Amino acid sequence: MWHIFSMQDNVSCHFYLLQIIAIFAFATTTSSSSSSSFHIKCQNDTQQGPFEFTWQYPFRLEDSHFKFTQCNGTQFNTHPYGDYSAPSQFFVFVGVMAFLYCIGAVILYVCFDDHYRKFDKIPMFDFVATCVFVLLWLISSSAWATGVADIKLYTNPLEFQVDIVPECRNNQCVVDKHGNYASLNVSIIFGYLNMCVWAANLWFLYKETKWFKVATEHPDTSPSDIPQKV
Repeated sequence: MWHIFSMQDNVSCHFYLLQIIAIFAFATTTSSSSSSSFHIKCQNDTQQGPFEFTWQYPFRLEDSHFKFTQCNGTQFNTHPYGDYSAPSQFFVFVGVMAFLYCIGAVILYVCFDDHYRKFDKIPMFDFVATCVFVLLWLISSSAWATGVADIKLYTNPLEFQVDIVPECRNNQCVVDKHGNYASLNVSIIFGYLNMCVWAANLWFLYKETKWFKVATEHPDTSPSDIPQKV
């Protein structure tokens, strides 16, 4: 039954799959938002708070200002540490570009299959472009995984409160709510999944290139078929 499906059908199916998981990768990143909160038990048996701060894409934590009240009643504005917009936006950029490339590739396979077969440079370009996307997914996913780890650290009140909120040094700070990082974890998983699927697609694309066809060519005649001189 395998001969029923052409090589273009197999590649097109792979690109349809790549579109879906690319959407999941950047959608789970751009739609992510959460918040953390804590309160302070002062030494005079009073309580200040709770104090809540939120964050969302593109994760410029320094923009997540919140108002903090000291045990003596003094108020001031503070914020978590860090700006992780660069890795998050780069990750989303790779996902969007991969999605757009897949749309163009599917249109090429469906509407211009004769051109794809006629011009050897098109499959070769497709193969090289896919190699580039494999590398981009690896780099962006690794950078974003590091960024997510830092976001988890600097949005955890237990970690940043002593430095950002000096009042916690002499009083007891209690966390009321930790942030939800589920969608960020999922985005990392889809990032590496994209890398794996794009890498798996290389074999199908390579079989369409001139490099593969030249490597698999066999001479029309073998030495045994050549007449021997008497």
